[in-house]
Amino acid sequence: MNLFANGANSVVLKAMGRAINKAVTIAEILKRKMPLHQITLLTSSEIIDIYEPLEEGLDVVESKRYVSCMTITLSISSEGLDIENIGYQPPLPFEEIQPGDLNTRHGSEMGSTTKVI
Repeated sequence: MNLFANGANSVVLKAMGRAINKAVTIAEILKRKMPLHQITLLTSSEIIDIYEPLEEGLDVVESKRYVSCMTITLSISSEGLDIENIGYQPPLPFEEIQPGDLNTRHGSEMGSTTKVI
């Protein structure tokens, strides 16, 4: 896979808020293409929004909220990983891995054809 072509041993996906589901989807797709070890870490961050008034005499409004954060580490080998970590997942069994791209781009969708110039 090109992600690991330059000698890197692991890939780290980081996401906050509504982007977490996209990071999980990407991790699951990658894990089904090659055997990868996974460590997932959940945290939260405090976000402070400050609204300054456009008119004089009004107060500055401050809003604090907490946003969920996720870090997913995918690694080719378990070297350097804490496999006792509560967020550790071993690679999928080989029966569940489908290497290669099964998406054929022959323009067969809905009878349409695409001409590339």
